[in-house]
Amino acid sequence: METKKQFRERLESEGHWDEFVRYREKLKAGGLSAKDAWAKARQDFRPGMVSGATGEDADYITADRGGIDSIVLDVFEGKPTASARQIVQWVFDHIDVEDIQPEDAPSPGAWSFLQRVRQHPELLKEFYRSIWAKMLPTRSEIEAREKFEDDGREQLHLIDQIRQARDRANG
Repeated sequence: METKKQFRERLESEGHWDEFVRYREKLKAGGLSAKDAWAKARQDFRPGMVSGATGEDADYITADRGGIDSIVLDVFEGKPTASARQIVQWVFDHIDVEDIQPEDAPSPGAWSFLQRVRQHPELLKEFYRSIWAKMLPTRSEIEAREKFEDDGREQLHLIDQIRQARDRANG
């Protein structure tokens, strides 16, 4: 992965630094924080990008990766490690959420997995059939939990007994 210095040097040598700065400033003007605008702009100017348009509104795309965009690892800097269970739950919760961004994912793998599940119907079917199904509790686990659930009946009975005792004491 490129350091910030290497990133800038690469863009300057390619003649894209000024374009990057304009794009980053446009993102900030659009409401993103300076940090988020920088991360988004860096993602859109990663190695292998080609310009799909010209001027300030240039649109950047990667080489063909089956319609799936790669992301910059900086987006996940400082995030705690997510368990496989958390990642599967996160993917399940966000399959149809349109406004989700890479920085919302618990890990780079979770973002990649979400993108692939969205792009490939067969993988989506397999996700529900195999992966998600394994996350759900079995009937015996549900029944075991129900044995320990407290619906409050015992406490209500005790409250009634206390009220009756109070009423008897007060006459």
